[in-house]
Amino acid sequence: MTDKKEIRSINSPAKVQLRKDGTPGAIYGYPIVYNKDSEDMGFVERVAPGAARKALKRSDIRALKNHDPSLIFGRQGVNLALKEDEKGLRYEATPIDTATFRAVAEEVRLGLLTGQSFGFTIAKDEWAGLDTDKPTRTITEIDIIYDVGPVTYPAYQDTSVALRSLEAAKEDPDAEQKIEIIHDGLHLTYIGDNRFTDAAEHIESLRSESSPTTADPDITDDDPTITTSPEERHAILERITETLNKYDEVK
Repeated sequence: MTDKKEIRSINSPAKVQLRKDGTPGAIYGYPIVYNKDSEDMGFVERVAPGAARKALKRSDIRALKNHDPSLIFGRQGVNLALKEDEKGLRYEATPIDTATFRAVAEEVRLGLLTGQSFGFTIAKDEWAGLDTDKPTRTITEIDIIYDVGPVTYPAYQDTSVALRSLEAAKEDPDAEQKIEIIHDGLHLTYIGDNRFTDAAEHIESLRSESSPTTADPDITDDDPTITTSPEERHAILERITETLNKYDEVK
């Protein structure tokens, strides 16, 4: 987790709804798109589904043009609504009677602002491929979202904080996401790119040792327990189950 603000932009313009009389209505868009690889920034970055959920509850988000506080056209709880869906994070700023809102809406309508961006801090991220020339960063939980909105230059990426995080991850041998298995007095940890396969193999061996073929399938007290955050548990179990299913197919 870091309290240093980062900025990311995507080359996808915001949109504006037009009223029946042709005047601009709400400004809306997706500044955060889930599971979409970024351009090469010295690393490749993606935002995991659900990463913004907690941030929406603890943030006071503004709608800004070019991250400029003097060009505010919306605020969460006033005229700015944000919603997370399967695609990512969507915002919608309904019209208010300010010169800035009218100007931004017209610039969006005319296609002058060709990208979108958001300012944020990180609660949790994962690095993979640290020994390759293209490491991958997955943002799994955003801490605070400061602002969203259209930008003039979507190619701009402030990666200084992320690059420092990358260097720290390379220096920390335990920086990769961990899986811990607790079973019958054992407490084992799996780290690195092969952690799901290693954990699946261990679970398979524990099953064969402690679960006789005649055992009641509804009794799960002897099953190993995977400990991680509630948000990550489902995805981890899915990947381990997928690996176990491959073992069953081979058998």
